[in-house]
Amino acid sequence: MEFELGYLLALSVVGLGILGIILALLINEINKTKFIISFILSIIILGLGGYYYYLIGLYQSKKGLAAGPLNRILRIYRPISVTLIPEEEETVPSELESKVRTHFMSQEEIGVIVEVEDKKNFLREKDHLKIKKGKKLKIIDTIVPGVKKNLIRVNFVGFVGDPIGIKGEDRGYEIDTSSLMKKYALNKEGSCYKIEVIKGKEIIGTVFIDLVK
Repeated sequence: MEFELGYLLALSVVGLGILGIILALLINEINKTKFIISFILSIIILGLGGYYYYLIGLYQSKKGLAAGPLNRILRIYRPISVTLIPEEEETVPSELESKVRTHFMSQEEIGVIVEVEDKKNFLREKDHLKIKKGKKLKIIDTIVPGVKKNLIRVNFVGFVGDPIGIKGEDRGYEIDTSSLMKKYALNKEGSCYKIEVIKGKEIIGTVFIDLVK
């Protein structure tokens, strides 16, 4: 919806510029000086509207979505193929991780692997992990039986890994627990945050991080 509103505003500015040009042509019959000023201002407005439309198309294409029809006609964007997580892991899981994966798969449970100070913690659905505030953690991976990794996102609500990257994908980032956005905390003390496991647009699992002093 945000893109549609952006395109609408851009086209409104373009329309305002075209209207200004028409009015400038009418003014030309009355006053040459006012015509020149009005015409230049209208051209500027028209150019700003077109440039704004172009920027929206670029931003949309970076999100992996199709850009607006004008952008496609002018070929001023190149679509970016987005892969959330490689299907093949780059590193071989440890024996402990393999055992945990096997357990979760056999139990058909959703799990999240969180690393704190080189120690991996395996959290089941609705589990809470207590961490001293100020320590750093990393979401290593998630386990969702029967679902490929590239179809899953893991979102630490209250942390932004890459502002221009994939929205709601925080695996692999070092998360400083002293810099979390308090407005996303689940309590007024700002000590409880959630990690969501997302498939498509559906939240299929949630675990919690409790910050302690």
